[in-house]
Amino acid sequence: MSIFKRQNFGSMKHLVRLLVFQVLLISCSQSKKEADSSNQVAIPLVRLEKIDSIQIAFLGSPIVQDIDPNSRTILFTEPGNYSEDIYVTDFEGNIIHSYSKFGNLPDTYGVLFAPLKIVGENAFLAYGINGLLTYDFSGQLLSRTKILDIQPYNFAKKSMGFSLGILEEEYLYFDQGSRNIDYSYRRLYEEVNAMILLDKITGKREEMMQIPESSLYRNGKYFYRDAWAPIFELTEDELLVVYGAEPKIYVYEKTRPFRLIKEIPLDIPDYNFYKGEDVYNPDSFLNFFSYGRIETITQINGYFILGYFPGYDPQDLATSKENKSPEEWQEFRQHMLKKYPHRVAIFDTNGSLINDFVPSNVDPRNIVQRDGQLWAMGKVDMDIERDYFMVYKLELKFDD
Repeated sequence: MSIFKRQNFGSMKHLVRLLVFQVLLISCSQSKKEADSSNQVAIPLVRLEKIDSIQIAFLGSPIVQDIDPNSRTILFTEPGNYSEDIYVTDFEGNIIHSYSKFGNLPDTYGVLFAPLKIVGENAFLAYGINGLLTYDFSGQLLSRTKILDIQPYNFAKKSMGFSLGILEEEYLYFDQGSRNIDYSYRRLYEEVNAMILLDKITGKREEMMQIPESSLYRNGKYFYRDAWAPIFELTEDELLVVYGAEPKIYVYEKTRPFRLIKEIPLDIPDYNFYKGEDVYNPDSFLNFFSYGRIETITQINGYFILGYFPGYDPQDLATSKENKSPEEWQEFRQHMLKKYPHRVAIFDTNGSLINDFVPSNVDPRNIVQRDGQLWAMGKVDMDIERDYFMVYKLELKFDD
């Protein structure tokens, strides 16, 4: 055999060894990946499933105020320009009582500040300009507590999902702003209190809970009026707060001094929220309609359920700021409502996203937890007038 052939044969043997070594490496690597994969715990997909429904015959524009599984009662209202009728319904969809407590009546609540809240087997609470008033389901006034230093609000949310929180000696609610606030004052965000306590006995109103330093609303920029307004949920041991559009859950102690325990950042897909401006803009409130915002928070079985509006993408944001005729604006607005429906995002206790979707029949802004059960008002179809509306009982379902 020539020297050339011996060298060539040696090179071939070396090449074969390299190929075998690479195959072994790939095989070992693949085995490691499979082993790692087998050791990982698969995260189940969590979704909301309708397990029961209540159909209530009603032609109009009903707003569900509260629901109570214990007394099997649904409370809803129909607001008008100069009226506000209250309806008490059972779980079979029968309207048991209807009446008004709005207007020039001796037992009127005046103007409602918050949704009506069921507070017993046969009673509900109204928080209005005339104080804290409790009625039985037939409409009989049971008690009234005047609120000291009450002021007209800047904004109100009067549907299920924005109810008063009930503590041992007080009611908890978000501060509804003041018409005397100077929103061009930069230090406003350091000084404003986001929540209030209402003493059940004396009616004393106490402002509390400044916006945390780590919050979006303490970044030194200007925001539109009351952009930081919180939503909240009282659990067995904690108070959960989300400030405005900020994708973060602040967890507080449920009792005084309401110490901040931890913060849970949330990564919401394609969520475009307002981050403020360097210069004060009195017209910035228009951003409320086009930027994302978190609207409700509920916790059940160790999961956070958030209802939210995702906000326009950059192109639609730019289009929204262009000059339009009233007709063009109406057409654009209707198109955006269909393009950007309200959504539900489900997170685990660490803030990891488990699911994000548009519910088929449920309004994400009205999902509430009552006595360990999830309930929600059905979506309203703006294109079809119906002589009934739906309330759904929901349940978390786990898909492997």
